[in-house]
Amino acid sequence: MHRPASCRSVAGIFAMLAFSGGPPSVFATGTVPPAAAEAAPWGLELCTVDLTLPGTMKDILSNVLTRSAQLPSDKVQAFLEQAVRTSATGADLLKATATHFGIDEPRLSAEVEAMRHVNCKHGPGALSGEEDESPELPQLAMTPFARDVGMHVLLHELGHALVREFDLPVLGNEETMADAFATHYLTTHMPERAFDVLHARVTSWMIEANDVSRAEWPVRGEHDNDARRAFQVAALAIAADPVRYAPLASIVDMSEDDQKRATDYGAEIHRGWRRILEPRLMPNGTLSSEARVVIEGDTVFATDDATETIVAQLTNEIATAMKRFDWHSGVRVVFVNGKGGAAWSRSKRAITVHSGYLGRFVTQGEQAAKAPPMQAAAPADAPPKSEPMAPAASQ
Repeated sequence: MHRPASCRSVAGIFAMLAFSGGPPSVFATGTVPPAAAEAAPWGLELCTVDLTLPGTMKDILSNVLTRSAQLPSDKVQAFLEQAVRTSATGADLLKATATHFGIDEPRLSAEVEAMRHVNCKHGPGALSGEEDESPELPQLAMTPFARDVGMHVLLHELGHALVREFDLPVLGNEETMADAFATHYLTTHMPERAFDVLHARVTSWMIEANDVSRAEWPVRGEHDNDARRAFQVAALAIAADPVRYAPLASIVDMSEDDQKRATDYGAEIHRGWRRILEPRLMPNGTLSSEARVVIEGDTVFATDDATETIVAQLTNEIATAMKRFDWHSGVRVVFVNGKGGAAWSRSKRAITVHSGYLGRFVTQGEQAAKAPPMQAAAPADAPPKSEPMAPAASQ
């Protein structure tokens, strides 16, 4: 059965409290019975989406019609603004909407249910009757290496979210595009952390690539093979700063000529991302209230001080990155216990990260410490390896 989302550890409580601020969601306009509210544990925000209310139904229908059905927003809003005033219940409004737009009513109802919790503050599926089929795993003791790889992974998934939510043009492989976004964001907006994160991610990919012979490196599928992804990210980092990120070249066996070429074509990629992201960023000095981080369940992370501090840094960094963008409604990162990877879900408007995936990076960090794929020392003028950061004040 699905466990209620709770934040048992200090890191979990920090993640929920620091990043769940902002005005109430328009999708959550119902009321919570006082007794239920008093019984809610730390971090659990009871779902208050009441589809019997015409106003709540209107808001979700708007999202369904403009996003899933791709109908013009002006026509959707004009109809809903009039229809909500003549509908006694949410069901009446749904029926009228299906008739007006010529949509099968059961199908529209199913789409509404799928997007019902799109703006809730609980984790994806929490309290919605979904079953959690992920097997229980031991509590995860996080390490700085796993934190750094995890940060690039999260920014990669954030790239997918930006593509979908802002309808960015996809003119090539979207997975490669998401890797490029993560690298651009790090080198442009997180320069003090970029070297550590990129060094860890490139090392992680090369460990996985070297698990099999070069002849077995895959060439099929949407994702490039791990060695290719490592090379492309190292090249894009070197394009941002050929001196600071030059040590990454040795991990991927990049020649001097490769590095010179990278500064040429990589500059165009950085310029493209800079231009396409600028109008989607919040004004300087402000952060969006629509992004939050959730740690779901009781057994995701270990309760030792080192893990809690590392997790707090990771949640702080990814929440700050998400809050820099002008989302039209709520988006989340949700850490859950279980096997699986990391992925963006448009219907749930959430990046879900499984503990088993982060556990893989813990193991890789131990492996790299014993026998790194290739040694890459930080450049002389690079900032020192960052220490785990204490939880920041809520913004």
